[in-house]
Amino acid sequence: MFEKFNTLFEEIKRHGKDNLLHYMNNSGYFTAPASSAQSKHGALEGGLLLHSLNVTEIMLKLRDTLAPQISHESCIIVGLTHDLGKTAYYGKDLYVPNMIQGKKKGEGIIQSVAKPFEHNKDRLEIAHEYISLHIVSKFIPLLEEEVQAILFHNGQYVPNGRDVKNHEHPLTLLLHWSDYWEAFVINKDIVPVSSEVMF
Repeated sequence: MFEKFNTLFEEIKRHGKDNLLHYMNNSGYFTAPASSAQSKHGALEGGLLLHSLNVTEIMLKLRDTLAPQISHESCIIVGLTHDLGKTAYYGKDLYVPNMIQGKKKGEGIIQSVAKPFEHNKDRLEIAHEYISLHIVSKFIPLLEEEVQAILFHNGQYVPNGRDVKNHEHPLTLLLHWSDYWEAFVINKDIVPVSSEVMF
């Protein structure tokens, strides 16, 4: 996965990309889960990286078929960074291990299998898409359509999606479709495994 990430990231030519990569390394991008529960997507160590790579690859395939006029670089930028807000923000991880009392006799406290992670109660409630945009724009210049795509990648499934209803840029639609397809078709049945197995 790291090799695939590096290949894609090398295609970004924006000033500041090295500082962005440094931030990603230090914020847990390569180890963070993409969600908290098995019923969602990527609830495992490294799940965010897996999700982001899959989304980017789907976007590039859709772009080639449906919208070749869209910048290849833009697809890579928004695909890899749309969920950057799920990494540490102000030094606080979004997801922390969800430790519960085991049900077997003498099991003690264990990490939940059904919901391996929970939202960090020490982190302020700010939607991850806003945080993603805040972080990325601190390091590299973004085009207007890239801002919209990151901010509204959850489409009409969240209240703020209605702000751009019927006014989505094609890049926003590509990201949303790819994100949804990855999360609810490709990645839906991936179960947590240890990082040793993944990497």
